Amino acid sequence: MKCTQCGTKNDPQSKFCKECGADLQGKPKPPAVTAISELYGKEVEVLFFIEGFSGKITGIVNPSEDQIGRYREGILQRVVIDTPSESGTDENIGAVLTFIRQSKEYLGEKYNESDYRNSSTADLKKEYLKLFERILKEKSRKGDSKPMPTGIEKK
Repeated sequence: MKCTQCGTKNDPQSKFCKECGADLQGKPKPPAVTAISELYGKEVEVLFFIEGFSGKITGIVNPSEDQIGRYREGILQRVVIDTPSESGTDENIGAVLTFIRQSKEYLGEKYNESDYRNSSTADLKKEYLKLFERILKEKSRKGDSKPMPTGIEKK
């Protein structure tokens, strides 16, 4: 057992450190971790793609150039990490509606904002994810014949 005070290695049965006399049976120090709150507001790139065997959408955070090259039919998107509490602010709703509109335009479908006015932020996000999955499938089926919606980048 290693002493938390001086770092000396002691027998596992020892109650006190043989070097400094510190209590070895006390509560262990919690491991040092990066506070998750430090991640909020950070922008990352996520490479979304459809897994070959399962057909599920998956993603790689901050992919390397090699990974981007391997998943050419994927979509590279910049994402800002938001807090886990869903505040439902107009800003969040506005951003999701923008992505829904751009996705509908990419798919060649009519967008009507009034269809989404009474939806919660969580419901809007689900709708966007469904559209996003359709874009991935459409892109895979057609190739790169259409430009990607703003906010969705291809490399």
